[in-house]
Amino acid sequence: MKNSLKQMMRTPVRTVLFLVLIIFAALLMTLGTCIWLKGNSTMAQYEDRFLTIGTVRQVPDSFEQTLLWNAETKDYDVRKKAQYSSYYTPEDMFFPDSEYLADPEQRALYVSYVPEYLMYNNSLNPDAIAWDLIAEFSPMEDCMPNESVQIKITKVIGGDERLEGMVDYFCDHRNPNPEMLYKDKTYAAILGHGLYIHGKAYDELMKSKNEVHIGLEYMPDSLESGLCLPDGSMVENSFQNGQKIFEVTDGFYETDAGKRLLNLGKLELVWKYCQPVTGTNKTCLLMPFYNGQAYICEGRDINEEEYASGSKVCLAPKTFMENNGLSLGDSVKVQFLLTDTRLNAGRKFWLDGSISFYGGLVDTASEPLEVFETSEYTVVGIYDVTVSSEDSIFDPGADELIVPMESITARNEKNLVSCGPMTDATSSFQIPNGSIDAFLKGWAEYGTDKLEFTFYDMGYSQLKAGIDNMKKLSLCLLAAGVILTMLLLFFFSHLFITKQAERTAIERSLGMKKAQCRWSVLSGFVLLVLLGSMIGSMTGVKLSDRFSMENTVETYYDETYTVKTANEINGIEVEESAATSFTAAFCTLLIAVAGTGIAWNKIDKSLRREPMELLSERQEA
Repeated sequence: MKNSLKQMMRTPVRTVLFLVLIIFAALLMTLGTCIWLKGNSTMAQYEDRFLTIGTVRQVPDSFEQTLLWNAETKDYDVRKKAQYSSYYTPEDMFFPDSEYLADPEQRALYVSYVPEYLMYNNSLNPDAIAWDLIAEFSPMEDCMPNESVQIKITKVIGGDERLEGMVDYFCDHRNPNPEMLYKDKTYAAILGHGLYIHGKAYDELMKSKNEVHIGLEYMPDSLESGLCLPDGSMVENSFQNGQKIFEVTDGFYETDAGKRLLNLGKLELVWKYCQPVTGTNKTCLLMPFYNGQAYICEGRDINEEEYASGSKVCLAPKTFMENNGLSLGDSVKVQFLLTDTRLNAGRKFWLDGSISFYGGLVDTASEPLEVFETSEYTVVGIYDVTVSSEDSIFDPGADELIVPMESITARNEKNLVSCGPMTDATSSFQIPNGSIDAFLKGWAEYGTDKLEFTFYDMGYSQLKAGIDNMKKLSLCLLAAGVILTMLLLFFFSHLFITKQAERTAIERSLGMKKAQCRWSVLSGFVLLVLLGSMIGSMTGVKLSDRFSMENTVETYYDETYTVKTANEINGIEVEESAATSFTAAFCTLLIAVAGTGIAWNKIDKSLRREPMELLSERQEA
């Protein structure tokens, strides 16, 4: 080895250049290998943590304009309503080669009537007055209710009885041709507490020098049944030709209108004891659980077997469980009263405790709607909700129970009070990670432009695109390192070994054996290769630690065929694998073996020739 090193030191520039270049080649090779391995490992971890969810929205065929009279402005308000010739269903979303991890579903909102439980809205303010009611009333004076006039509630038919005897304002606000009301007569109507007072009453209040409170007026509401058909049309187009105010005379409650008012009154306060229930086939299809707004804080999620078999298990909100003294494993009674296939629970039972409830809770025979299914559900998980400052269509409902869709026998059939197309808040599905493009391509070929999709993948697409780019870069580095290494080994082995054939011949002539000659020539070269590859490989490992896969996020989607691709990172953390000394050792060994093999081959060629032949070539030259 000493002789070999002395020989190399005679050409120091060449030796140092070879060492530097082999270090650089090993660095490229190791760096490329480390980044490629890190990308593979990181992507495998992300694959297990990410979910890709799609939501569905049917595009309206047209918009119908309706005119509503506004007594305050003395003009019609224009309202637009989406029109659909028919509703698409989840079954329409299957096409050749479609791949779903969770099949498309359209969730219905079920309203459970359970007076034995304390609901969130009542727990906030149990003494709050429910202003909407069904009542008899008399005007304080003969008047035309085309503006706010005063009336006295003489009898509460349905609603908060504390309002009986109260004097408040009233206006037949949506009627362009209201009829005269007389002081000495009694009238009955559904009274909704809605718009602010207006007209002379408002002017009189504003003239007062004292600070006054401008309150709301009562408006009469329709007596039509709230039931609708699966196509979205109402069961009845009109009741009593749309009449809303009825004079109470002898025998009035024996008439159709009187009977209907009495039966409507029986369910007027039912909302205080109602709980929203949502059926699904997978918890992650519910956006509040997917985006982290809702999370299981005690117990477990409903498992796949329970979803598939329709087990009577549920997820219950923490506030509901606490308000009713219930614990994990207890049973919750569910009595389905209403079905809504248009809205989700958060659009009717807000998280702040307010409720927008349904009207017209009677059937076509004017009979009150009755509970159509009763069940007992075991609470396997308790979830909590983070309340956002922004109102979102995906917000969960207060007191909302989550149950397997298959556990509800009379799905989408009974007491249908609202019906509509698939929407982002009610319809969703799950596809494999990274398959959004394939899905959209298949849908563009076999689907319809009447359905639009929004995809949520927690940032998977961006991360995968970035990591794939880094892996491509790593392969380029690896290829460059391999090519450069091989070129260096071939070139410098020629300079350090083939060019030393005369030296080898002299040593052999002096009596050295072939093995000694081989060691004398190879040892220095292999030492330099080993030293350079070790330094380069360790440096490559250190540099690879500076590359983070999370910093490779890239947006690459063309949103031509989708409403939105929501790729925001949602806090998923993955522990990236660090490059180890094993990678450096492997690359070092690989380069050393390659260098030794090439050098061995070259020295072997020299040793096959006779020393005198080599020396004679030198003399002839």
